[in-house]
Amino acid sequence: MPDLYTWIAWAIAGLALILGAQILGLAGLLAVLAAAVVLLTLAGLASGRRARRHLTRRDPRFQPTDEVFRDPSSGALTRVHVDATTGERRYWTES
Repeated sequence: MPDLYTWIAWAIAGLALILGAQILGLAGLLAVLAAAVVLLTLAGLASGRRARRHLTRRDPRFQPTDEVFRDPSSGALTRVHVDATTGERRYWTES
């Protein structure tokens, strides 16, 4: 269940939407909403690209194991790496 601050944020967003429609008119409001959707989409794509790049970097905490397999989706040879302290496993393609 959302907390109080989430409800307050939704209430403010709703009021801003209503006031925006009153001030800008419907066409202006739709233009602002379209621009917001484009900007949020671009921000999400950039964030996802950064996250994927972070996961492909080799982390020195992870030591390679003898476990090697062929990834069924890409066909690439993949080795399992394990962080001995946490037991977390990561899968990196063999170069």
